[in-house]
Formats: sequence, C-alpha cells, structure tokens
Amino acid sequence: MARHRHSPHQRSRAAFTLVELLTVLGIIMLLGAAIVALQPGNPQGLAAAQSTAISVFGTAQLRAVQASNPDRDPDKNPLHNLRARVLILNDPTQPELHLRQMRIVVGGTRTTSTTDPCQWYTTEPDTMLPQGIYMVPPNDSSLRSSHRSHITNKDTPTTTMRINKEPSLVAQPDGAGDREWYFYEFNDDGTSNMNFATFMLSEGEWDPGAKQVRFRNEQNIAGFWITPAGKTVSYTDTDEITLQGNPK
Repeated sequence: MARHRHSPHQRSRAAFTLVELLTVLGIIMLLGAAIVALQPGNPQGLAAAQSTAISVFGTAQLRAVQASNPDRDPDKNPLHNLRARVLILNDPTQPELHLRQMRIVVGGTRTTSTTDPCQWYTTEPDTMLPQGIYMVPPNDSSLRSSHRSHITNKDTPTTTMRINKEPSLVAQPDGAGDREWYFYEFNDDGTSNMNFATFMLSEGEWDPGAKQVRFRNEQNIAGFWITPAGKTVSYTDTDEITLQGNPK
C-alpha cells in the first residue's frame, strides 16, 4: 500500500501555522496584561471591602434592634440604654490591623441614666478588610479633602472610644482600654444617631517612615452613607457621593 507523504511545502506550512497560533496567543496575553495594568487600582478588592463592611454594619444594626442584654448575668446586673457600635481600629502601632480591623460591640449603662459610662461586650469575631484596603480616617488630609465639598456638612465619626485590642467576653468600660477605635453607632430601634455618616474605603499601603497609610489614588474610592434610618447607601465615585450626600 502506498504511503501518503506530505510535501516539504505542506510540512513547512503546517509548522508556520503553529507559529502563527502561538504568536496570536502571545499577543492576546500581552494585551490582556496591558488592560489589567491600565485599570486604576484594585476595583475587585474595593468591591469586596465595600461588601464586607456593609455586612458588618447590617449585623451591628440587627444586634441593636434585637436589644438582647449581652451581660452574662442580666438578672443580677442588667444593662440599660442598649446600643450597638461598629468599631474600626485606630492604632498605628499595629500597621497590619490599623484601619482594617472591624468589631461589633453591644453595650449599655448600669443605671437608667444616659450619662453613665457604657459597658461594652464583643458579640462576634472581628472582621478584617481585604489586604491593601483601608478605611479612610475622618482626619485624612488627602482623600477626604478632595471630596470635602461633598461631605463637609455630613456627620463623620471624628470621635473615638477606647477599649481593649483583643475581644473580651467580659464587660469593657469605655475609656479604660488599651486601643483607640473609630465608631459608628446604632440605637435599639435600628436608627443611626449620626446624620448621614459616611464610611469611605480606598487602596493604600503602610508607610513605615511616616507611620501612616498612604492612599494611592484619590479617585479610587468606595463606600457608603449610613442614613438616619440606619440604611446603607453605596457609592463608588465622586458623582455618587454628591448625589447621595444631598438627600432630599
């Protein structure tokens, strides 16, 4: 039986076609890498952080509405004026946790007086924002100043509280802890006592020399408003901040 032989021209053409295919694949990969490189920042990380934070705020609101006394022996020493807070660690001595560690605490006073100091209980495990994503602090001079016209008249949590860095099953009185935290608060009816507070996120990296977070791109932000009713309203750019920052 006669064997079918490929001519030299056919063999070289087949090889040339393979080279063409590999070349095209290489070009596609390079173009894909270039497109990724051209994308500003890390939108996937910001979106994940935004979703994570919204979930934490939702859980805190639920804990406030449930108004369950977190004291281990509520009949013996009940708490009054219950509320819940979302805490964000403000501690530059812990750069891996600073502006990334989030905690939900439920607290109240030992008497019916609203002026008494609160006792705080951690209700669930702490949550960490994704690597490289930080809460933009209220006193930030870069990102928040660039959006000042949109948020100046809004109530952002410039006050802080002090409780321990580590979660505790026992009461922690405000002011007696070893770490400072920014906080957002929900009342026992689920409302927020901050008038359209904003929670802003952005990409950043720790600057060991300045001992602070350096944010990379003032336009690369995400976050949400917390309305007086306790609802979160998301935003991802300046235009949305303007829209949601002036609710009717």
